[in-house]
Amino acid sequence: MLQAVLGVLADSGYERLTLEAVRERAGSAGALLEADDLDDLVVIALQHVRLFDVPEPTGSLRGDLESLLRPWLGGRRFEDKVIAGLLSAAEWDGKLRDAVHDSFDRPLAQAVGAVLARTCGRELPAPDVQTLNWILRGLALNRLRAKDARAHVDLDRLVEYLLAGLPPVRHAETGTVRA
Repeated sequence: MLQAVLGVLADSGYERLTLEAVRERAGSAGALLEADDLDDLVVIALQHVRLFDVPEPTGSLRGDLESLLRPWLGGRRFEDKVIAGLLSAAEWDGKLRDAVHDSFDRPLAQAVGAVLARTCGRELPAPDVQTLNWILRGLALNRLRAKDARAHVDLDRLVEYLLAGLPPVRHAETGTVRA
């Protein structure tokens, strides 16, 4: 049932998420679905959507940011389409807004925070971390809403732009300074 809900969201968006569409995809399990269950099923289904993973450590902030951003250069994945299908509806519905926050905003903040924490330790001021997270969130949202989600950008230059906005910091473990 949850996969049927996610499938309709990814293919058609929230506006076309109907009992009939979910029942059709869910097969015999769909017969148990009632109108009151639909938004609750969306919230539960979103708990299984994973947009952002913390990349494996590369030993540098530059490498970690490249690892975090590299998947964004391809076309939209199923999970991306699910979230894209909900963004407008989530703006006006508190339950959906919270669910999108939990499956989009929070994991992105955790991934960015983990990358920065292991590379910069506690040397980077909180406003810089929040600014970088805000910029990356904007890029991710743009990618979700774009007609052609494949990014036609130079990943190295993008990372350079991101790093240029951060102050020099001393690496927490090695003591080296990142410019």
